[in-house]
Amino acid sequence: MASAGPSTDESGPHESGPQTSGPQTSGRAAFVLAPFRGLRFDEAQVGDLGSVISPPYDVLDADIVRDLEAANRHNIVRLILARGYERPYLAVRKRLGRWREKALLRPDTAAGLYVYQYVADGVSVRGLIGVVALRGEAERVILPHEHTMPGPVEDRTALMRTTETNLEPILLVHEGTQRLRDLLADFVHAPPLADFTALDGSRHQLWQIADPGALAAVADELVATQALIADGHHRYAAYLTLQADRRDPGAAEATSPWDYGLALLVDQGDCPLRVGSIHRSVTALTMSDIAELAADRGDELVSCPDREAAFAGLGDHADDQFACFVVSDGRQWAVLVTKRSHLVDAAVLHEDLFASWQVAEDQVGYHHNLDQALHTTARAPGIVIAVQPPTLRQVMDAAERGIRMPRKTTSFTPKPRMGVVMRDLRDS
Repeated sequence: MASAGPSTDESGPHESGPQTSGPQTSGRAAFVLAPFRGLRFDEAQVGDLGSVISPPYDVLDADIVRDLEAANRHNIVRLILARGYERPYLAVRKRLGRWREKALLRPDTAAGLYVYQYVADGVSVRGLIGVVALRGEAERVILPHEHTMPGPVEDRTALMRTTETNLEPILLVHEGTQRLRDLLADFVHAPPLADFTALDGSRHQLWQIADPGALAAVADELVATQALIADGHHRYAAYLTLQADRRDPGAAEATSPWDYGLALLVDQGDCPLRVGSIHRSVTALTMSDIAELAADRGDELVSCPDREAAFAGLGDHADDQFACFVVSDGRQWAVLVTKRSHLVDAAVLHEDLFASWQVAEDQVGYHHNLDQALHTTARAPGIVIAVQPPTLRQVMDAAERGIRMPRKTTSFTPKPRMGVVMRDLRDS
């Protein structure tokens, strides 16, 4: 696979966070988003394309999976999720092979970048899908902002190693140049490769950029990019693991398909994503335990009559000195007020409260939706803690300084859908 753009730059640093326009750090490697042959569902074979795509694997619950599979048995959830009885992803590899043999999935003839535009929850997002050249954190080209967990990294590594396919792009955000925005706006005037509405009502459109001149123009605008990993820290860690394990050590740099990973790059200055919450559930803790622990620490636990009153009460307590969390067991509601030890609430929770409470990692669950979190308390004793997200500026400032937030601190929304474009490394 050929890389796009030069490998180094020669200007000075930008001081305010991940940037793409303007000067670069001296000697920093180039950001490369290279063209590839996309693997896509054939609408003539699978039916409505809106019925075969899915939200990312880590936001799915059992109800969503049942609905997606009921709508179309070829939904991508049958590729991105393993069944507990299967050897790790061997059945997925066979299923993927059968779908290709039956032409349910087809690789595009020409390599290119893809302009992906979607409208969800009233927000319009436009980005570029390509294969990003992998960079180590020390290179300061692709910036993580959260810690990862070994389990999900091993899971995504097993999926990609077994299938030799990138089924799910990671989500990167950056500040693009005006020239890049103009280029993308021009590309979407052409008829799209795909235009469909998903089961949740979101609309999705896709175009391919295959013209060498256009690809070169895009590469020139991206070379100075410094991108933030908005979603996909575990997948990116899996990319790096597989690069170390699978590339031919004798191959030249940036020539192995394992030197690249599938990514969607969104210009935060053009199509800003929101930073949402990821809430926690904690098993084997009750509201009585929390009251006792709060008293021992000198924290304040304010009882509330219901959910609405609890969230309304956050504003009465939270400030630069105190962090506040809504806590519930599904019946009782309260606001927990504690002295702020970190700027980011998730860091206060994990590094201060959980450490003090002696909460083990296997007690903690992560939920993009508070109602999903509350379902856990119906099955076994436990509590739910609502966590307020950091601001985008806090995320970017931390990433620029090389600071990692606790795992699952942020949820950038609206999220892209999986299954719009995939990448089989053997098609490279």
